[in-house]
Amino acid sequence: MDWNTVQQLLRILLQFGSGVLISKGVLTEEMAITLTGGIISVASVVWWLVWNKKAVK
Repeated sequence: MDWNTVQQLLRILLQFGSGVLISKGVLTEEMAITLTGGIISVASVVWWLVWNKKAVK
């Protein structure tokens, strides 16, 4: 499984969760977009660190 696949699955799950929170009035659309982008960014750094750790071994 490569990063593109993981990113797409993560984005789908986050957008589903955001939709639920928007419908309940917990988040606005702008907040959901920012939150999704932030989580994807952090996840990409974590993925990069794990990938580099595997490459060093």
